[in-house]
Amino acid sequence: MTVETFLEQAAQAGAPPMAGGRLVARRLGSSKEMCDLLLGLVLKEQKTCTYSLVRFLEEEGGLLKPGDRIVFLDVEREPRCLVELDECEQLAFNEVTERHTAGEGPAAREVGVWRRIHRAYWGKWLEARGQKFHEEIPVMWQSFRLLHPRPAS
Repeated sequence: MTVETFLEQAAQAGAPPMAGGRLVARRLGSSKEMCDLLLGLVLKEQKTCTYSLVRFLEEEGGLLKPGDRIVFLDVEREPRCLVELDECEQLAFNEVTERHTAGEGPAAREVGVWRRIHRAYWGKWLEARGQKFHEEIPVMWQSFRLLHPRPAS
């Protein structure tokens, strides 16, 4: 299914229209297993935030802001859910606190665990581009709400 068809379905199901802002589509996680796990947490509203390297966002077209939307894709690049950003903050990796990790999946809410996971993930991403990870690298914390599909009541 295309992102456009998915967005049409979301609108028919009651997702509010965008009031401006930007729409991006992206995958969560570095493997099929991680992607499936993270998507499951988003769909159950147990994960309500995500993070990006500022460098990645700049390469992708610019920093995100509240009101922007993300279509999260599975590993086959099929749309799985639509979220809207409600809060964004740019900060250094080593400035991420429990306030930021509170919306992470249950296993990554402790700041030390979050840092270990993301240091490894972004370290590989940067290394593949000939760059080095450092503790002050700028990251963007993005808190969101699930718009579609809504969990069954």
